[in-house]
Amino acid sequence: MKRVKLILVLTVVLLAAVALRPSNSAYALSVTPMAEVQMYTTSGTPVYAVPDVFSPVAMYLERFTNVRVNGITDNGFYRVDIGGTFYIPGPYMVAKIEPDKTEKQKALERIDDFTEAYIILLEQMESYSETFALIDVTGDGVPEIFDASGKEIYTYYEKRPVMMYYSQYPLTFYYSKKDNKLLGNYNWNGNSIWEVYANDKSLLPWGQFRCVSTDASAYRGNATVITREYTNNAETRGNLKNILTEMLSVK
Repeated sequence: MKRVKLILVLTVVLLAAVALRPSNSAYALSVTPMAEVQMYTTSGTPVYAVPDVFSPVAMYLERFTNVRVNGITDNGFYRVDIGGTFYIPGPYMVAKIEPDKTEKQKALERIDDFTEAYIILLEQMESYSETFALIDVTGDGVPEIFDASGKEIYTYYEKRPVMMYYSQYPLTFYYSKKDNKLLGNYNWNGNSIWEVYANDKSLLPWGQFRCVSTDASAYRGNATVITREYTNNAETRGNLKNILTEMLSVK
């Protein structure tokens, strides 16, 4: 008698569990075919052999994996072709990938922060740098600041100015936009020395310019000298937002 009661209790519990199972997670009753489209996975996307989240996961796909979709189930799964027929829950799929914003786009969106950071830097430099250059020499569209003597280079990173280059000895800097190469020239023991710089990001996220070669012959023909065309005074700093906005808006 006790055994019969136990069986009845277990049966009631099982029926209750089935009744409480979410309807949107139940096995699909039908699949609506669709013309094949390309979609993309989100982070850690689970893939099922059947359209049921209570079934075992067949595999996981990395973020932004391109997947061919050819149907949708009545409980919200996409039917996909991944070397066979599988199913992915709808929330894990997107129609297109939004590319990460470029440094140029981020700087333009935060133009007030960008301007304030460079104004503070220029105010600090005014005592020793009456003029400065404003030019993009990294290729990301964000202009760097060169001091008057050719000893310092700064860029913008996360709402603040950061140093990319410093030397006690002044250089004449050149830049080849075609090659995206920064060159430096100076005289040593009566010889004209040329250096080629690369932006090394191994230590700092915004990078540091370091010399990678003393043979600039491949780039000198395309490079032009970096001139200090801006006067570091209150008037220029007051107009800096317009200057930066115009530079960042150039296609």
